[in-house]
Amino acid sequence: MDRSELARALAGALAQVIYVARSREDVEGELATALDVLADAAAAEPYAEQPVLNVANRLVALGFVGSECIDVIIKVLGERMPKLSGVSDLVGLPGRLANVFGSLAKGVADGMRHRLFEEQEGLTLALIRARENAEIALRDSEARFEEIFSTSSVGMAITDLEFGILRTNRALADILEHRGGKLAVRRLDEIFHPNDVDYLRLRYQVLLEADSLPFRERRRLVKSDDEEALVFLSASVLRAPTGEPKFYVTAVEDVSDRHFLENQLQFQATHDSLTGLANRPRFVGRFEEALSGEAAADEITMLHLDLDGFHAVNDGLGRDVGDRVLQTVAMRLTDVFGGENATVARFDGDEFAVLVEHKATTPSCETMASRINEKLAELVFVGDHGVATTATIAVLHQPSPGATPAELLRATDITLRRLKKTGRRQWGMVDEQQNMADRERFNLASSMPGAWDNGEIELEYQPVVSYATGKVVAVQALMRWDHVDGPLGHDRCLQVLAETGFELPIGRWMLGRACADLKEMPGRPVLYVELTREFAGDPDLVSTVQAVLADAGLAPGQLRIGMPVQALCMLDGLAEDNLRVLADIGISLVLHEFGTTSGDLACLEDLPVMAVKLASRVAARIADEGSLFTRMVRELVPLVKSRGAGIIVGDVDGDDQFEWWRAVGADQVQGPRVGLPGPPEDLPLN
Repeated sequence: MDRSELARALAGALAQVIYVARSREDVEGELATALDVLADAAAAEPYAEQPVLNVANRLVALGFVGSECIDVIIKVLGERMPKLSGVSDLVGLPGRLANVFGSLAKGVADGMRHRLFEEQEGLTLALIRARENAEIALRDSEARFEEIFSTSSVGMAITDLEFGILRTNRALADILEHRGGKLAVRRLDEIFHPNDVDYLRLRYQVLLEADSLPFRERRRLVKSDDEEALVFLSASVLRAPTGEPKFYVTAVEDVSDRHFLENQLQFQATHDSLTGLANRPRFVGRFEEALSGEAAADEITMLHLDLDGFHAVNDGLGRDVGDRVLQTVAMRLTDVFGGENATVARFDGDEFAVLVEHKATTPSCETMASRINEKLAELVFVGDHGVATTATIAVLHQPSPGATPAELLRATDITLRRLKKTGRRQWGMVDEQQNMADRERFNLASSMPGAWDNGEIELEYQPVVSYATGKVVAVQALMRWDHVDGPLGHDRCLQVLAETGFELPIGRWMLGRACADLKEMPGRPVLYVELTREFAGDPDLVSTVQAVLADAGLAPGQLRIGMPVQALCMLDGLAEDNLRVLADIGISLVLHEFGTTSGDLACLEDLPVMAVKLASRVAARIADEGSLFTRMVRELVPLVKSRGAGIIVGDVDGDDQFEWWRAVGADQVQGPRVGLPGPPEDLPLN
């Protein structure tokens, strides 16, 4: 989230609770400037409080005062500032934000107190002027005094020097919750907290000294129901023109709500607003303490959870039901780890984490993971709906010394992604070796779009040879990435491409580039291009194929497209629709990755395809002539051919393999045995 977006959100939220005589654009500009200062303060080393206090004073000056207004500021900043660009990645973020929010709360509170103090000073001056100018403008002064005294939001009391109450205003009665707008006591010291009575009597007595200054302190007073009111208590002496003390003037500012809001701000900065669990910054801070703090644990386990299929609850039953389920998950996780020294957190959406600092009775990792899913599987009823959840859980036990929370959370996140591909209700330990491989793939994925744009990804071509004639009958377009750490072949490029979200644009580029290259090849062999699962189901696939053929001046019969069987088994039917239309316009279709799914034969029977290309792992497993798998393949080949489809075998790299497939009836072959991938000019074209 950027700062201008947060400024707009904060301005919109404030507009719901308060009106200020400024345009929306001006308010957003002021708030954006304030956010810049707060973000800089959070990043500063060492932390400096004064810029944040200046922001608070500016907010008060703009008119953002009152409990509702402060509550909105606290809520919006508490929830969104930890996600702010330039702030979210700060080391020690929870502590930094706690400093900033604490200073902001303090500054707003001080600014409001100053504003109220000015009212009190005005009142005191009015009292003095009322006495000093009695003969000059008695009526005007008394009218001003009456207006200020009666309407002030600060509680006021005028007493004699023995604390006998002469007059109070309605604000004081409201603060202490006395009915009718009048204080139901005769003496001021009756509202002092019992523990403060002796001290305050002495403090008032000191005011009688000639050179004594007024005092202002945070104290407790007693309400009508004997509950405590937290206030700022200010007192001064009203003297006669001769300097003789005549009355005590006492001002009472209620800060109970502000004290509550300060505590609420601290809570919201470190907790999830929906579930009440620790949030990610709080969890990371606690993780840091457990790893290397003064009270570092001897043995720790971190469980990183992601709810399975939670989007179905939100999309099917609504977000209100989804929120209720998340709250139930939070309560159940808290119950599961109720007897442990554990921190339970909600990170975001349907993602949770638990940090367990082991005791002698702490169960095994497997037991903890099992208990979580057993508890989550219990139905929760929301209205008429009974909802149950499961979770995929990545478990990290005894992290490596010196590892940071960010590194460890990245490791569990990678493990979570891998586990979720295997099904629901899975759990597994973090495998550092596998994570390193995954991180390498993700690093490649993040740089692949740039490499493609820079021309580092090129096409090369591999011949497809007929068993019957020994001649090249087609050439397959393959990707090659000239990476700085070494070239990456087609299969590796596809693995990385699947992580990028660029399958469609790179797939379209590959198809168009291959058709353009075909024009320059001698004899123009048939071009074979295998599509990814996503590209096969692209609603624009047919129009894309027609466009690239037209641009290259090729006939449909010069293109052969490989459709992955897995895409044709999808319930949405998009890939199947594309295949049928492509067949209608004269494109030859091949089912590739054949022999790996239960729907292979159904696709072959129902769809107009010219051949199937066996998956590489099928071709590689042909070794033991007596194995069940080999016998099944021998039976599969004539079954496929009986449907009018040919057999293509890829990755054939030796004479024995080559001859075996010739013997069982394969029609075409591809692989190192008949030709390696290379530039178009190196193809053995006839």
